Amino acid sequence: MSPSEPGPDPDASLVAEIERLRRRLDRERSARREAERIAEDATRSSIEDPLTGLANRTLLAANLENELARAARYDRDVALFYLDLDRFKLINDTYGHDAGDELLRGVADALRATMRASDTIGRLGGDEFMVIVADIGEPDALRLAGRIADAVESITPESTGGIGCRASIGVAMLRGRTDLDPADFVRQADTAMYAAKQAGAEVRLFDDDLLTESDEKRDLRRALPHAISNDELVVHHQPIVDLTSHRVIGFEALTRWRQPDGSLLMPDIFIPTAEESGLIGDVGELVARKAARDLVAWQQRHHDTDAIVAINASPRELDRPGYAHRVTLAAEEAGLHPDKLIVEVTETAIMEAGQVAEDNLRALRSVGIRVALDDFGTGFSSINRLRSNAFDVLKID
Repeated sequence: MSPSEPGPDPDASLVAEIERLRRRLDRERSARREAERIAEDATRSSIEDPLTGLANRTLLAANLENELARAARYDRDVALFYLDLDRFKLINDTYGHDAGDELLRGVADALRATMRASDTIGRLGGDEFMVIVADIGEPDALRLAGRIADAVESITPESTGGIGCRASIGVAMLRGRTDLDPADFVRQADTAMYAAKQAGAEVRLFDDDLLTESDEKRDLRRALPHAISNDELVVHHQPIVDLTSHRVIGFEALTRWRQPDGSLLMPDIFIPTAEESGLIGDVGELVARKAARDLVAWQQRHHDTDAIVAINASPRELDRPGYAHRVTLAAEEAGLHPDKLIVEVTETAIMEAGQVAEDNLRALRSVGIRVALDDFGTGFSSINRLRSNAFDVLKID
């Protein structure tokens, strides 16, 4: 370097080094923020329902355990609310999953607006929600359940054409007890919720009567498989009479459960248990086979090949793949012509019917088995819905 040439500017070098360090610090800060965001998202996803932003099962279980521990320590009351949306499946199937999701988010918003910040609100999955409320007595808990029911019923999403749904709510109360397991507490609220749903009521409080009913259901659930395999389910035949000729033209098959003492258990007692336990398909198939065989015997005995028999199909049966095939097979094995068999479905079953149920109904009619709509006029069927299913018989209640 000649004496006339300037040397490196120490200030410029310092500025460049400072700028390099600043960029490095910015990158490190950005990386740290991104790592924190990822960790926060991971934590949130582990305790938060992604659709509604409510607590998920994990957080609900943890908070419930904590509340029960505090209740035992300080002799506090705790209320547990178990919510199930009525006819949600119908809305989901009719208007699509996006509409169903909008309704679920609406329910979540309604619950947030109704509850206190200190309460735990969660979604168990599907259309089931749970709310944990501490320091509340039974009268206030029941009033709160009523407000929750009103809030849910007020939701009318645009995507469903303003059609909403109701909630069946079970309420369980803990009054300073120390020996109640969280899982048992949830079962109490769940049992009360199902009791509310079956009674057509919005709210039901768990009590000792429900505990007895729950024990009876457990006994039924244990005994039902034995009843099916040991031919304890009998079929009675209610005559169908032509009002003009006063002649018996067929029968409706009605199932009963014969008890060891000879008494008969009515279907409204054991059919719900069969549905809940997944045995309704076995019960329905047994009834179809017996009804078909009995009608063929009647036809031969009375030389009446025009006689018909009707069997009932529950919503759970219709929603099982292969139902139509099993009914068709029952008729074939008995030697019964398909057009002498009628499958009766209720209006409620049709309103709740999904694609599998509709496929089964079409399959039945395609082989000549007729489909009857039972209790017409007691539910919510629309004329368009009736046309789309093309029923052969209407039973007006």
